[in-house]
Amino acid sequence: ARLGLRQQLGISADAPLIACVAELVSVKGHPTLLQALAEVPGAHLLLAGRPMDQAYVAGLEAQVATLGIKARTHFLGGVADIPALLAESDVFVLPTIGRGEGCPVALMEAMACGKACLATDIPGSHFLIKQQENGLLVPTEDPAAMAGSLRTMLADPDLRRKLGQAARQSIEAYFNVERETAEYTQLYQEILGAAGA
Repeated sequence: ARLGLRQQLGISADAPLIACVAELVSVKGHPTLLQALAEVPGAHLLLAGRPMDQAYVAGLEAQVATLGIKARTHFLGGVADIPALLAESDVFVLPTIGRGEGCPVALMEAMACGKACLATDIPGSHFLIKQQENGLLVPTEDPAAMAGSLRTMLADPDLRRKLGQAARQSIEAYFNVERETAEYTQLYQEILGAAGA
């Protein structure tokens, strides 16, 4: 399914689309992504996430205005059909700064959808992404590094395709239902064995 976001938002057919799926809270690191966007001419950013912290959202909106990227930054709020959003995007970015973040489900979902993914190098993302194999990692709170990686990915469709295919294969290999079920079964058996059951 397609959401028709380009038409709804008045984005030209050839403009690169960057998607970020993350609730609007400070741990998600949106300011770094906004600074990076300012260094990637022509690209549009689709921000999907509920506004959980109004002061934080106000700060993001002020930053967008200051950076002069209001026409290229789209606050979508909560999006029910994330795969449809990802289908219309060229790159997925998760700029999390690490505090309080575990294994990022949004990143896993983007990888499962075969998207080329860029994330900050926090433990959860590092666990999922092998650098330059199935995605790209950059240091946290480093807009220049993020912008450089975005420009590289957006300029190279073959790289995006390769990273996206490898990302999907990673999720299929390590997070399929059969494997997860077997691992939970083994864990429960170990716990019951240790308890003398």
